[in-house]
Amino acid sequence: MTEEKVLSYIKKCLDAGRMSEAIETSKIGKVELSKEELKNYIHTYLENGWVSRAVEGSKAAGIELPNEMLINYINKYLDDGRIYSANEASRIIGIPLPREKIIIMGRRCFLKGKLNAGLEAYKLLKENPPVEELIACGSVCFKEGQFYSGLEAYKLANKTPPEEELITCGNKCFNTGQTTPGLEAYKLANKTPAKEMLRVCGEICLLEKRHDEARKALVASQKIDEIKEEKPIEIKEISHKELRSLKEIEESLKSFGPGECLDCENGEEFKERLFLLSRCPEAGKEEEWLDKTMKEKYGVEHYAVGIFRDNKGLIGSAVCAKCGSHNVSFESGETRAYIELKK
Repeated sequence: MTEEKVLSYIKKCLDAGRMSEAIETSKIGKVELSKEELKNYIHTYLENGWVSRAVEGSKAAGIELPNEMLINYINKYLDDGRIYSANEASRIIGIPLPREKIIIMGRRCFLKGKLNAGLEAYKLLKENPPVEELIACGSVCFKEGQFYSGLEAYKLANKTPPEEELITCGNKCFNTGQTTPGLEAYKLANKTPAKEMLRVCGEICLLEKRHDEARKALVASQKIDEIKEEKPIEIKEISHKELRSLKEIEESLKSFGPGECLDCENGEEFKERLFLLSRCPEAGKEEEWLDKTMKEKYGVEHYAVGIFRDNKGLIGSAVCAKCGSHNVSFESGETRAYIELKK
């Protein structure tokens, strides 16, 4: 083996924390390793949190590793939230970790959305984390788009994640190209994401060559309309007063009402009823369903349907007070904004 290959292998061992192997190889290959170079590697191991490798390396190199140095690194690890490294160092030097420091560090981890580090801290204390700290951690995780960590935090707290936090998390996931957790967040919130957001997510995934996630986002965006169409129509009877108080209703439809009786031309006295539809029926089976439902559930056979811009509907039904006819036209302001399904 050439000297160049020996040096390459030694460096590979040192970079991986295998100092004993590196030193043995240097002896066999007659390649000198300076104490200063080995010291630098030991410090690098400690910076990386590789406490055991640093201790083993120092023994192999004959370099003293004072306890004071390890204590300083324990404090550094605790400040950085590196529980495993702090615990390993304390075990090696035989000094227990300070309880107060662990609690502070655990709380700090939770507030930064570092669920696993926070749980590890409380595990050392053999205690369960406070519910409020878990909820705080879950909120931060959701805000940062860490859906699964946020969900786990709320699960450990035995609480249900708030709908708004799930939506925030889903949006963050979609904006960073995380299709699967984004869809799961919206599903848990029982909401449907916007098509545009899903398309953006799909494009991000395509740019990053994550084709499965891209396909999932684009397919989901195509299904949005289908999902909306498949959603059952909801019917709610309301009064004119309730209609006028609804902010989402167009002003022109707030005056939606009977125009005149088409049999006796009465235009003033009617007995009327109004119904809100979550969406207008499609022609065919849905119209037939609506006819049947209005008749069987509400006793209404003759009605008109006003259409909103968002495809919601307003049913109007009236009986002429003069002649008792159901053959009554409906108007909305100056515009006849309706579809007459039955007369």
